[in-house]
Amino acid sequence: MFPVTVKKLRSRNLVGLPHTGDYQQLSDTYAKLFDLLDTRDLTDKTRQMVAIFYDDPSKTAAPNLRSFAAVTAPKTVPCDTPLQPITLPTGPHAVLRFTGPYSGLPTAYTYLYGDWLAQSGQHPSGQPSYEVYINSPRTTDPAELVTEICLPLK
Repeated sequence: MFPVTVKKLRSRNLVGLPHTGDYQQLSDTYAKLFDLLDTRDLTDKTRQMVAIFYDDPSKTAAPNLRSFAAVTAPKTVPCDTPLQPITLPTGPHAVLRFTGPYSGLPTAYTYLYGDWLAQSGQHPSGQPSYEVYINSPRTTDPAELVTEICLPLK
């Protein structure tokens, strides 16, 4: 249904802000993140947007969902409070490439964690999944947004 490849991804250094609550409201935390980055003249030093998702929304109530809104950045980018650094580990990942509006991502997750995982013979590592936003919702039509869902594997 969706293209999934297994590949070894390299580590990524992130700078971002934690978010608690409905995943659909993560854009509010991204707005705060970009305001901070702009105020500190750091926006041009960052790269791709990445979001980490710690909880399964089918098992955790929306107000209790934990996530992290981030951008990739070199280690030299200052990460003063309230910004927090996270390094995503190197290792094998299932990568599902999704094209379309973000509202379609839950269907992609259902496929990845359900059908694909059951048939693949692969096993999740226990690390949280994350999304890498290949293009920006600021400059891209929703139908043409490209998101990679990355599921760390054992």
